[in-house]
Parts: sequence; C-alpha cells; structure tokens
Amino acid sequence: MVAKPDLGCRGAGVRLIRSDDDLRSYIEAFPAGARFLLQRLVALEGEAGIFYCRQPGQAKGRIVSVTLKYFPYVTGDGQRTLRQLILDDQRAGRVPHLYLRRHGARLDTVPSAGEPVRLAFAGSHSRGAIFRDGTALVTPAMEARFEALSSALPEFQFGRYDIRFADFAQVQRGEGFTIVEINGAGAESTHIWDVGTPLLKAWGDLMRQYRWLFEIGAANRARGHRPLSLRQFVRDWWREKQLTPRYPATD
Repeated sequence: MVAKPDLGCRGAGVRLIRSDDDLRSYIEAFPAGARFLLQRLVALEGEAGIFYCRQPGQAKGRIVSVTLKYFPYVTGDGQRTLRQLILDDQRAGRVPHLYLRRHGARLDTVPSAGEPVRLAFAGSHSRGAIFRDGTALVTPAMEARFEALSSALPEFQFGRYDIRFADFAQVQRGEGFTIVEINGAGAESTHIWDVGTPLLKAWGDLMRQYRWLFEIGAANRARGHRPLSLRQFVRDWWREKQLTPRYPATD
C-alpha cells in the first residue's frame, strides 16, 4: 500500500509500504497528532495529472492541462555501484540530492547488468519525476469522462486528478485508469514544469489558472458560500509549513 500525509503537497511524506515493519516505521516517524492516509497501491507505470476547470456560467467544464509523468531509472552494468550510476547519469547526476538519501541503504550495492533501478516512486517533479506537457493529447472521450466524474462531485469546479494507467490510449478513450488523488484549489497545472515549456508561457498559463480560480470563488460567494476566514487560512498554512519538514522521507 501507499502511505501519505493528510495535509501536504509535492509528494512530501509519500512512502511505499511493503510490510508490517514498513508501516510501523512510518507511524513511529510520523509527527504526533497529525493524520495520514493509507491507499491501495496502483502498481502501474503510467501516471498523469488531468486538470479540469468549469468557469462561472459554463454548463460544462473542460480539461485545461494534461501532464504525463515519467519516473527516472538507471540501468545496472554489473560493475558500478548504485551511487556511481546515479552520479554518472546525465540527468540524475545533476540532482543527486533527490536520490542519494532516498536510496542510502543500497548505494554501495552493484546492480546486475541490465537491471533497471527506479529512482523515484512519488509522481512529483520536486521529488525527481519527469514531467511532459500532454495537453494536446486530450480527446472528446477524455473530456466527457472527466466531466462525468467532476459532475458527480458536489461543487467540484476546479482541480487536478492524478491518475495511474497502463496505456494512455485507453485514457484517451475515457477508460483504463485509476484516480490516486484529487487536488482542489491548491492544485497546479503541472505541464508548466515540462523542460520544453517557455518561461513566459508557463507564467501566462499559471496566471490564467489563478484568474479562473478567483472568478469561481467570486461566483461562489455571490451564490451565498462563505469563504474561509483569513485567520483560519493563515493557521492552516502555518500548520502545513510546520509539519512538512517533519514527515518521513519520501520514496
């Protein structure tokens, strides 16, 4: 299974739980008084972030961003240690701090020739996953499926579905995926982290996302919904900032 904090972001504290001992260690390392979730492991290699938005006055929403996530690997040669493979890798060697501590217990082992070693488990850019912009791959069947899912969630107008799948062609048909997380107002159109996205475009896409968010918020207030108080907002923000450095190390 997978353990993750109930309050957090960017993959902080996400761990793969393989045994009772793993779970015991996670609980012992977790901050006292904080909550965590346990989820069934979806053992599929494909992961994507599907960002949905329905603006005020729209009968239907649309998918505004798709991010395809890839997990970094190194391949053993039967001679170099895992530490050497990481440091020698064209990409991993530029950000070794993301991987060396995570694999500290086996850095001096020598993977056999041809053996793939996955360096990151959590699908977060800040934890080492590689993001690619897949927004151009959206199909009408995908939009219809995520519209149906979003309509089934009361008052869900804005957010990102993180999904896992075996074949993205199935996702394009609106099938063959499992939702592992739904992120609301704090979500991000993560396609901006594709290395090929120009900086000005990334800024523009992010500002457009925030404009939609505030427009939705204003419309909801006009409908009678009460916003979170500033005091509670600051209190929740501060609690997250205090907890995040204390979570167990991310896989």
